[in-house]
Amino acid sequence: MGDLYLGVDVGTTSAKCLAVDERGQAVGFGQQHYALHHPRAGWAEQDPEALWQGLAAAVRACLAQCPERGPVAGLALSTQADTLIPVDAQGRPLRPALSWMDGRAQAEQAALLAETGRSFWYRHTGKALTPLSSACKIRWLREHEPALQPARYCWVPDYLAWRLCGQFATDTPSASWSPFFSPTCRQWVGETLAAVGVEQGQLPEVVASGQPLGELLPGAAAELGLAPGTMLLAGAFDQVAAAHGAGAEPHQVGVLSCGTAWVLYCVVAQPPVDPQEAVPVCCHVDEEQWGLVLPFAGGAALDWFRSAFPAGPEAAGGGPLVFIPHLYGGLAPDWREESRGSLLGLGLAHGWQDVERAVRVGITCEARRNLAAAERLAGRMPLLRMVGGAARDPAWPQLVADLLDRPTSLPEVTEAACYGAARLAAGKAAASWQIREAHQLAPDPARRQELQEDYARYLRCYQALLPVYGQWS
Repeated sequence: MGDLYLGVDVGTTSAKCLAVDERGQAVGFGQQHYALHHPRAGWAEQDPEALWQGLAAAVRACLAQCPERGPVAGLALSTQADTLIPVDAQGRPLRPALSWMDGRAQAEQAALLAETGRSFWYRHTGKALTPLSSACKIRWLREHEPALQPARYCWVPDYLAWRLCGQFATDTPSASWSPFFSPTCRQWVGETLAAVGVEQGQLPEVVASGQPLGELLPGAAAELGLAPGTMLLAGAFDQVAAAHGAGAEPHQVGVLSCGTAWVLYCVVAQPPVDPQEAVPVCCHVDEEQWGLVLPFAGGAALDWFRSAFPAGPEAAGGGPLVFIPHLYGGLAPDWREESRGSLLGLGLAHGWQDVERAVRVGITCEARRNLAAAERLAGRMPLLRMVGGAARDPAWPQLVADLLDRPTSLPEVTEAACYGAARLAAGKAAASWQIREAHQLAPDPARRQELQEDYARYLRCYQALLPVYGQWS
């Protein structure tokens, strides 16, 4: 039997493990869910031990599907990005992790921006400072939990690397998604560290994606069901891993990752400079490439609608609706934190399916807005690859192709983040792996006029509501 490579995606609500053989074929899969806690409105926390247990359970479940397997030659992680885990000197978490989607630090963001100016953060890190940033959460912890006194500030990849192989180390893409790292220079930024009062020694070592981090500790290997000495290699945060797994290429293929949030990811071969300071930039897995990362409201909006309003009558044809999916504020491309979810045009003739269609169209309009922003810097993307939950929906990929007026392909392996991590674990052995397409959808000319009108109406409504949102907040 040939070697196997494991790609493990430690996400917001579950850990997934994909086993890939030396030909690039997926041969096993395991998943373990865990909780995301909301102790107050706008807060989001996780138990770091649940992340560890989820990783171990997902790996064991995956290996159980490969009873006649060869040796596992390498393991790499895809992880949620900028989730903060303060730890003591022995690497033990001092409190629950503050999730990337935790928005408690609004006052701290305002204070930091008042001290530094808005451009300071984008200029140094390629990202605007938002209340979701771990920089703001570190300031919040100092003010609200002063007794904590962390020895280190971990994120998910370096916390798990510590548990797996005893090294506080993270991959370059994950470091670059923090508020303390320059994607252009590929190093920690003293100016942003000083602004928050963090020492570089409290942060992890940074290792290029695909490079060895160390052999698994005997106890960790036993928990995962792997042989002692199995090598852990540096991975990437989830959006970079998904783009790598879906074959993102400069000027050729952009990746639309459709999960709790949707993220458009485009690879560029030169360090991008956005004069509008709006498009976030990170390091890609290739040391000579960078990623444009545009997150926006996605699956969470449809999940909210379906849970809040159980399925009702068939569509009654009550006319066009507009849904602004900013249920937790506006993200990319314009970062309007004051924006709110909104439904416009509702009448007595509308049914449940009318509103569901409006939710889908609203999310897809956000995808089009973000594609336009990305192509200002990356050039036209002639093909989009769609991965994640919505890629398995019977209708949504065609809606994306039609509304964005772009051919949209669906790869055979929809767990793109796991596959991307497995590619990094395999290194040179993955050079011959193919990104196989299950389907490719062309835009439907018959729907172009209707969807152009939907998009124009969406933009008019959004622009008209911005002053209202400002008064609301």
